[in-house]
Amino acid sequence: MKIIIDISRILNEKAGVGRYCRNLLHHILSKDSKNEYLLVGAYLKNAVAKKKILNEFKKDNVRLKIFPLPSRIKESLWQAKLPILANVLPSADIYLALSFLDFPFWVKAPKVLIVYDLTTFRYPEHLGEKISADFNQKTKLACQAADKIIAISKATKNDLIELLKIPPGKIEVIYPGRTDFRSVSKSLPSGLKKNAFILSVGTIEPRKNLEGLFKAYALLPPNLQEKYPLAVVGAEGWQTAKIFNTFNRLNLGGKVKFLGYVSDEVLARLYREAAVFCYPSLYEGFGFPVLEALSFGTPAVISRTSSLPEVAGRGALYVDPQDPKLISGGLERLLEHKEEAEGLRKLALIEAQKFSWEKTAHETLKVFERIERK
Repeated sequence: MKIIIDISRILNEKAGVGRYCRNLLHHILSKDSKNEYLLVGAYLKNAVAKKKILNEFKKDNVRLKIFPLPSRIKESLWQAKLPILANVLPSADIYLALSFLDFPFWVKAPKVLIVYDLTTFRYPEHLGEKISADFNQKTKLACQAADKIIAISKATKNDLIELLKIPPGKIEVIYPGRTDFRSVSKSLPSGLKKNAFILSVGTIEPRKNLEGLFKAYALLPPNLQEKYPLAVVGAEGWQTAKIFNTFNRLNLGGKVKFLGYVSDEVLARLYREAAVFCYPSLYEGFGFPVLEALSFGTPAVISRTSSLPEVAGRGALYVDPQDPKLISGGLERLLEHKEEAEGLRKLALIEAQKFSWEKTAHETLKVFERIERK
């Protein structure tokens, strides 16, 4: 087979989708040496860093085609339906679009689209009504035009069926794998001690529900706040004013440490040495930080919503993300009852073993093979 894969998300995104795409491609290429791959993308800036990423995928059966365009211009062209674009890429047996933003309506080959979540449908106010409406329309059109959709959870598949009326048979659920943390930092960030902090990981934006987490943390007894500072990992995203207003109103300065984006080595250390991991997100297509925390056996308090029970199984304590008292109660329970926390630690390690990138890549290649046989 000749397979084209758009790697724009790998070149332009670090966390979440970017991490998923990079892992998936690495494992597809490591498993498959017989099919031919063309990796396409576009960039103008930060060429050195992006060329370094491209070097990771060099193999005998892999070619690259990089367009010297800003990624947004390339996205607009990909979504246009101009006949002239048909000559931009060679013919192929499969085209894999790793995002609706990179879906090429003009490509004649069977098209596979990966869908992570339908956040802008469920919570349009979080990204802004105008942007959400634009994303919703692009998502809908891409899903309708795709020959096959890979959803990263059953929750996402159910959303596609409910919100976009996509036929169930068109959707394949393939779970992501565990992050491979190859090394661990020698020390924790300043001010944190082993087994003496609460950890939260995720971009600072409304859907992650940091407001709820701050309210929950403020409800903890003073002695627990003093013993267990809250470490927040993640870059600042969008619509953050209300989040930080809540933080300031609750007088949490000195008790909450904003660490920003950290390296994988530091993140691994944080997961390994946190007393409790907390993820009170309102909605997730999968929830990578939850699986990462579980893979270290970190006792976790997470939302009982969307895909998260699929990820954590028996390996976490579930709470209603809309109720800070319940989030706080879950944290206090695991901080005060070491036996329960230890029980969750063992279950977390078992649940995490269900996910692997080898399995993700294998099942994705099977989708390609089934399309080729039709």
